[in-house]
Amino acid sequence: MTEQEKRLLYKTSIILNKDTSQMRLNDIIGELVYAFEQKDMNKTTEQIARS
Repeated sequence: MTEQEKRLLYKTSIILNKDTSQMRLNDIIGELVYAFEQKDMNKTTEQIARS
């Protein structure tokens, strides 16, 4: 495993708060997209609540 792959594995594990070492790349990408969408949705909800 290259250093770049190790860094990516480490960072995705932190972002998703779970061990991603046994996950397929497509599954990791799907979960990252979902996590970012949820974060954006929370920001939008907070902005609406402030209005």
